[in-house]
Amino acid sequence: MQTANLAQVSAQYGLTLLSHFDAKQHLSAELQEQYPWAQSIALVGQGAQGYWPVFSQSAEYLDGAANPIDRWSQRLGDDIAHRFDGQALYPFTGPPYWPFLSWAAAAGDTATSRLGMHLHRHYGLWHSYRFALLLPNPMPAAVDVDKYQAPCDNCAKPCLTPCPVDAFAKPGEYQVAKCRTYVRDNPQSACYTQGCQARLACPEGQGSHEQAQHQYHMQVFARG
Repeated sequence: MQTANLAQVSAQYGLTLLSHFDAKQHLSAELQEQYPWAQSIALVGQGAQGYWPVFSQSAEYLDGAANPIDRWSQRLGDDIAHRFDGQALYPFTGPPYWPFLSWAAAAGDTATSRLGMHLHRHYGLWHSYRFALLLPNPMPAAVDVDKYQAPCDNCAKPCLTPCPVDAFAKPGEYQVAKCRTYVRDNPQSACYTQGCQARLACPEGQGSHEQAQHQYHMQVFARG
């Protein structure tokens, strides 16, 4: 029941319950000592679409201040954690920086792609973690199937050809500076106006973000 309730509450804000698992198996000794009551961890964030229409109407987005997504995420995370008698942890408040990607991979819901970014079993490259919830009640395993395996080895890898600067030419290495320079200097390019062409070419997952979100993130990325 808690799983369904948490998913429903998250969906009200355009967010998705991306993974959940046993805290005792995956929390570090430090976190177990700090939160001995925690029985489960839920990873909440964005999966493909639905988030942008909500966030873009938020006070944090509209006030023009810095870090609107982080501030919005922290407000919602704290509120949802309070509703479920839990504790929210964030990927942007470190150090220490919590191992969100390791948690998701250990739970069997993600795997590393050829681009270096993690693929989610349902949302492919189009997911992001806004917060984790430590919860006082156990939750069933998020999946009853085999651990997710990235399909990249058996894929034609269309993701490797669209990038105009070959920012992903080396496996597992993303040449950020080269990518940012191109996006910044070419505001009429498909990369700037539509989003990362390499990510968009990946056939895995249930679609990408709304167009307005692609543009927002690329504008922020170009500014550095």
